[in-house]
Amino acid sequence: MSQPSIVPEGGQTVVYSIVGDHEIRLDYYLPPITNGALPTIIYYHGGGMTAGSRRDGQFPRWLYDHSQKRGYVFISADYRLCHPCTALDQIDDAKALFKFLAGQEFAKALPESVSVDTTRIVVTGFSAGAYPARAACVYAEPKPAALLTGFGTGGNWLLDHWTRGRPPTSIAKFVDLDRVPEILADKRVVSDDFVEGKMGGTGRFALTVRWELDGTFLDGSLGRPGLGARLNALEYSQRAAALPEEVKPAFVQLFVTKDYPPSVFVHGTADEVVLAQESVDQYEQLKELGVRTELFLVEDGPHGLHEFGSGFPLKPWKGSVEAYNKALEFLDEVLSSKQSI
Repeated sequence: MSQPSIVPEGGQTVVYSIVGDHEIRLDYYLPPITNGALPTIIYYHGGGMTAGSRRDGQFPRWLYDHSQKRGYVFISADYRLCHPCTALDQIDDAKALFKFLAGQEFAKALPESVSVDTTRIVVTGFSAGAYPARAACVYAEPKPAALLTGFGTGGNWLLDHWTRGRPPTSIAKFVDLDRVPEILADKRVVSDDFVEGKMGGTGRFALTVRWELDGTFLDGSLGRPGLGARLNALEYSQRAAALPEEVKPAFVQLFVTKDYPPSVFVHGTADEVVLAQESVDQYEQLKELGVRTELFLVEDGPHGLHEFGSGFPLKPWKGSVEAYNKALEFLDEVLSSKQSI
């Protein structure tokens, strides 16, 4: 299935991390007026931990447009995809990205009149892209100024939703499960699943669907066979303590503290792919810690917050535009409060 590109022109591509011989890239877009130390918004794409690209059809043009209007640098970043890599590798990539943005190499890539204000970097992630975004809020230096997630995972990976098998979701019908053995046999590192003009890239999302059906999402995302079943045999309250030490850092909700950045969450109440409970849980967690936070639940909104089947570009779900606008106001207020005087 082909689709027109919604990725804007004018982006500059740079390599922000090299692991072995594998290069991981980002695209950055400068605002029309480029002078001084500018705020930055990072966007992480979704794709079930296994698929997607910084330049695929999920690109949030509304977030890019807002960045252009407000004078923010906009960055769309790839990260290593699960299998053969894991969520722990995605944490390392989030750390590497922030280190790169604060370093001399990126400074040299920018025009002389422009720099990144490292005290005003917002990280955003949608669906599985919320995982590296949330990881950055725990592990990255410099620490993000704020977080925005849309229908995002990583808020609570100990829920039954991730430890047991479940019926196919509405997006499962778009993948070819027969390709799973072939994809698993391919051990090449992948951080960009983009195929020009083709929705779904190389088809790697079939891995995610297979894992969800089998209750092995955690097994596949962390490279730990049997982990989901072991956790599922326990009461919810016992699961965190039962995690193997080497994978515990991947459950980022266990490492949220009062130093977590201000955070805003947008989620549809009818999301069957990533439960709204993940956003609710983190919102309540942050409130208890005294961290500034907002939660905007979109009534009956599905995963992705679009009216699927409405043609391309997809129409936004009722109430989602208003929720995103409120989320943008939240980010703008945080960035304004941190502006140097």
